[in-house]
Amino acid sequence: MLGFNWVRRWFNRPRDRRMAPRINHPGVHAYYWDGAVPVAHELRDLSTLGAYLCTAERWYPGTIVQFTFGLATQEAPGSGDVTEGSVQLRARVVRHGSDGVGIQFVYLKQQERVAMREFLKRIGRTKGYPPPLRRYAPVHGGGLVEFALVLPLLFVLLVNVVNFGGFFFAWITIANAARAGVQYAVMGGATVTAPAPPTPSQVTTLVTTDISSLLNRASALICTRINNNGTLTTNGSCTGANGIATANDPEPLSYVAASVDVTYTYQPFIPLFNFPNLNIHATLPSTTIHRKAVMRMIQ
Repeated sequence: MLGFNWVRRWFNRPRDRRMAPRINHPGVHAYYWDGAVPVAHELRDLSTLGAYLCTAERWYPGTIVQFTFGLATQEAPGSGDVTEGSVQLRARVVRHGSDGVGIQFVYLKQQERVAMREFLKRIGRTKGYPPPLRRYAPVHGGGLVEFALVLPLLFVLLVNVVNFGGFFFAWITIANAARAGVQYAVMGGATVTAPAPPTPSQVTTLVTTDISSLLNRASALICTRINNNGTLTTNGSCTGANGIATANDPEPLSYVAASVDVTYTYQPFIPLFNFPNLNIHATLPSTTIHRKAVMRMIQ
């Protein structure tokens, strides 16, 4: 959630002062304590971000002063008093003018921002101005918006975890089945008084049993071959348009080679949208897995 908190802070950052609706002559006085009786000072260009204060003071930029803002028709409050219809805020001096200083409000609590917004609305109703800052009013339910944004990404992530896990499981299963089948073929007659070596059909049955845990096992093409100096004994999908092409024995005069080829079409467990022409896939697309194991037989 760290990244989304950063996005939320970016959207809620203080905008440029010129972006906030302003009231040029709001009829509001500002009071601050300087050791004497508070004196009313006129405010101009008032918004929720700041204002221009008409004063003879020239505070250094960055100085924070506490003000009480009230309508010009109200009595001057005492030091630190907040009367009905007034608001008390801290403000930072940001610039100097010919007849005053520009100030930027410093909100330490959300309640202060709400109080200032309500104060500006009261001024708008009194003077007939449109309610300010409606465009930038805070929208409650930010957590729900973040959840709605992150939920599709989380869903796609979980789907890909499941599909890639299924792909690796299928790849390992096909590789182990091919290896187990060819080992079964070459070890059948390796000992004295052992029975005859298994036939290619028996090897194919063994491989079919090993891959029975795969969901799309009907798509598996299994080819079992025994190549004895060019004489092939085969079983399974070794020929034809959808079969596995045969290969010559690289050492036909010295050994008899047994090989098991397994080709399997993996289908994702949870399919999502695909754009094959653009080569864009939301998850792992249908993929062909091919594993081959070859061993020498002792005859």
